[in-house]
Parts: sequence; structure tokens; C-alpha cells
Amino acid sequence: MLKFEHPEYLWLLLIIPLLAAGFAFLNRWQKKQRFLFAGEELFLQLAPAASLTKKIVKQALLLLIIAGLLIALANPLVGTRLEEVKREGIDLFVVMDVSLSMKCEDIRPSRLEKAKRDISDLLKKLSGDRVGLIVFAGEAFVQFPLTSDYSAADLFLSAIDVDAVPLPGTMIGSGIELALKSFSQDAPTQKAVVVVSDGENTEGDVLGAVEDAKKAGVRVYAVGMGTPEGGPIPVLDQNGNRTDYKHDQSGNIVLTKLDESMLQQVASSSGGTYHRGTSAGNEIDDVFKELGSLQKVQFGSKQVAGYESRYQYPLGFAILMIIIGLLLSDRRGKIFARLKRFIPGFAAILFLVLCAASPVRSQSVHALVRDGNDAYEKGKYEDAEVGYKKALEKDSKSKEAHFDLGDAYYKEKRYDESAREYGNSASAMTDTREQAQSLYNIGNTLYQQNRYEDAAGAYRKSLRLNPKDDDTRYNLLMSQAKIKDQQNKKNKDDKKDKNKNQDQKQNQNQKNQQDQQKQQQNQAQKDQTQPQIQKKDQMPKEEADRILDQMKNDEKTIQKNLRKREAVHVKVEKDW
Repeated sequence: MLKFEHPEYLWLLLIIPLLAAGFAFLNRWQKKQRFLFAGEELFLQLAPAASLTKKIVKQALLLLIIAGLLIALANPLVGTRLEEVKREGIDLFVVMDVSLSMKCEDIRPSRLEKAKRDISDLLKKLSGDRVGLIVFAGEAFVQFPLTSDYSAADLFLSAIDVDAVPLPGTMIGSGIELALKSFSQDAPTQKAVVVVSDGENTEGDVLGAVEDAKKAGVRVYAVGMGTPEGGPIPVLDQNGNRTDYKHDQSGNIVLTKLDESMLQQVASSSGGTYHRGTSAGNEIDDVFKELGSLQKVQFGSKQVAGYESRYQYPLGFAILMIIIGLLLSDRRGKIFARLKRFIPGFAAILFLVLCAASPVRSQSVHALVRDGNDAYEKGKYEDAEVGYKKALEKDSKSKEAHFDLGDAYYKEKRYDESAREYGNSASAMTDTREQAQSLYNIGNTLYQQNRYEDAAGAYRKSLRLNPKDDDTRYNLLMSQAKIKDQQNKKNKDDKKDKNKNQDQKQNQNQKNQQDQQKQQQNQAQKDQTQPQIQKKDQMPKEEADRILDQMKNDEKTIQKNLRKREAVHVKVEKDW
């Protein structure tokens, strides 16, 4: 793939045809003036060695020199393709807190911005490692999977905000658990997790997730964002201006503080370390040094081959044309008299060279998307992914690039990432039909993951925007049929389990009856051989009946209290 580092200079190639037309006009005017001064025969006698052909050739060489210098100035770059590269490193997931409390400004500019800067610095330091990012609040999502394309990872990192996860709250454990599931189990690499959070965990089993990481041999490092004194959580408008502070249900301003004890326990339990983030510090350097001490393993991965400058070729061509021009005299020669007949062909070649150079694309967003589409149509979905990601580097809000990248992920069966890109494209679209198409595709990704209820919800939203789409309506019916099948299967399994329990209970009752009959027979035989003697500590029948009645009343009271407790709706009060 070819691109230019400075494509704006290519516009100067438009002066080449203007200069060619100017030279043609000048040559004709000079010829006309010569013949006005002296006739053609007389002029040939006065200047028999003058060569018009060599003059035209020198002018053509000048045009080629200008074209070569302009192309060299634009710096052509060759590269950008996915290839299998042998690398040595570790697999690393950064688990980043995007709950509302990360907007607190007790460290500058804010906890969230400080975290993003530190992670971006970490990406710049990595070499050979695969890194992924998981964001969490009340639940966790994979922002991007393990990759060696650090530039693309940094691009997705820059777009993260507190609205990346719709469910409020803080569940550090869910982020760690998702990281453990997202690691490639087949890869023999050393694995690590870096948790970046303020530690205010509101729900979930954090220590259980850390224990799972310890069993899997995954070290968890923690970076605390914030101060123990804490601060309020600003409420911002659409322009980023603070309008108020977050209040709790009682109307008091929420004060969020760094919970270091939680993060220290998370790190120490798995063999990792804890570091506190500060406004002026760069604690990620310490984490990077500790990651560097982990054993690195060689593995193969898909990596984007970098661009290489190729300005030397057009520059060398221009220098060659300069040398030829200096060696070429203005006097008529026999060789050029013979080559004169080839001037039209030489002019045609020059025209083709200029045409090939002038329309070279400046690698705009649309051009990169077209490159991706070309690879997509050929079934080269990984190459298409590269083109779309490069387009997003130029314009992170390009709805076409997001949508097409979703298509590429879908073909690669990376459905979570595909749904995310479709969602990004839908949020950037203003046309309802385009939004409906994105929602339709989101439904398809959910359907492929057997999440039929979620898929049906996406199809319904799509139909609200475009009620006439028969494909969406058909897929909605298919999802509803799958939901019904799941319910029928569940009911059938429940009924089967119920019948099985009843059979077991019936068999147990029969066994108990048999045991009771056997005991009665044994007791009867014993009574026949021994006299009946009443024990001194035997409980009277009236006392036993009274105790049984009391136990029944206690059981009713317990069941009543349990029903009351089940009716209470548990609500998480801390949504930050």
C-alpha cells in the first residue's frame, strides 16, 4: 500500500501540464519570430547547428526533474499490511475504572484523564507485548482485545469516557474476571492484569476474582487514582463546563475518596504490587519495570508492518535527469536527427508518467476506507481491518470507518468488537435509515452469540426507525422463535427435574415405609422375648405433642418472615 507523508505537495504537480503548455507556446512563438526575421532556408544557413529537438528534450527533462523533486518532497511511504511476526513478550490486560467517581479532580486534571495519560505512556513503552483494555463500572466490557497494534490501541483509549459503560457503580471484580476469560488460553505467554481505579468498590466479589487470578498464575497490579482526602464529583454539561456536584439520595454532596486498602489487597493477594497515582508523578514507569521482570515467551502474532520512506527513488530519478540535461548540448547531432521521429511517443510516455503521479491519493479518510473495502471484497478481512483503523486514526468519528470496521470484525467472528463498532457508527449517524441498519447489524452480532432476547431488542429498535425493512422483521421473528424454543426447553428440563425429584421422593418414602415395617417386626419379635420395661427418662405423650405443636408454629413464623424478606427490592445506593 502506498501513501504520502506530505500529500499536500502533490497538488503542485498540476503546474507540470501548465509548464508543458507554456513551453509549447514559447517554441511556436520563437519559431514564428525566427521566420519573420529570416526565411526558413536563410535561417538554416545562418544557424545550421541549431537543434529544436534538443531544446524540446531539455524542456521535457526539466518537467521530469520538477515532478521527481515534488514527489520526493511528498515522501512516498510503502507498507501497512498484516503479517505473521515472531515476537517475545507477555499478554497484558489493563482494567480501567470508568465509573462516575473517576471524574473527581482531586488529582489533575482528573482521575480519568490521569489514568488515560498513564495508560497511553505505558503503550508507548511496550515492545513485543500484546495488550488489551477492559473498562468497567457497574459491569465490564472489552474495549479492545489483545493486540500488538499500539497506535490503534491508543486511538481507542483516547475516546473513553465515563459513559463507556451504561450501568453505574463500581465492580472491580467483574473487570478482573472478564480479563481472565479474555486471555488466550492456548498462548504460552506470561499473563498480567493492571487495575487502574480509585478503589471504591460498591458491589461484586473482588477477592474471589483475585483468587481466581492467583490460581491461573496471573499477577494483578494496581494503580490507585485519587487522594485519601478525596473530593466532590463534578457534573458537567455538553460543553464540559461544571454545572454542579454529584448529590446522594439525601441531597448531600458526594465525597469520593481513594480506597487504598482495597487496591493493596487486590495486588498483594496475587503477587503484584500497588502504586498510588499523583498529579505530577509517573507511577506507570514502576509498573512497566515490574512487568519487564516477568518471563517473556516467543509467540507469533498478526502485526501491522510499518511504513518505510521511499523518497530516494523519485529524488534519484530527478538527479539523473539533471545529469542528462547537463551532458546534453544544444547543437544538432545525427543521433537526435534520427530520434526526432520518436518525439511523439516520448511525449506520450511523459504524459502517462504525469497522469500516474498526479492522481495519487493523499490517503484521506475516504481513500483509506476504499482501500479497506477493496480488501474486504477480496475476503482479506484482516487487511480491511487495517485500512479502517488507519481511517479512524485520521478521523475517530468517521461513521463509515466505524461501520465498515464492524463488518470486518463480524466476518472475523469477533462479535463483541463488531457490536461496539456498529454502536459507534450509530451514535455518529443522523439519518434514521443508517441508524436502523447499524441496529440491525448489532442484532445480528447478538444473534450469533445466542443472545436472542438482546438481539430481538435491537431488531425492534431498528424497526422503529425503519418499519418497512422486511429483513429486520424476519430476523426478529427468528429471534422470537429461538426465545420460545429456549423457554420450551427450559420448561421441559424443569418438568423433567421435577418428575425426577418426585420419583426420588416417592422411592425414598417407599424405602422409609419398608424400613419402618422392618423395625416394627423386629420390635414385635423383641417384645415377645423380653418384658416391657418403661425407662425413667421417657417423655410423656402430652409433652411430646406440645413440643411438636410449638415447632410447627415456629416454622410458620419463619416462613412468613422469609416471604417478607424476599419481597424487599434491593437497590444499590452508590451509583458512582
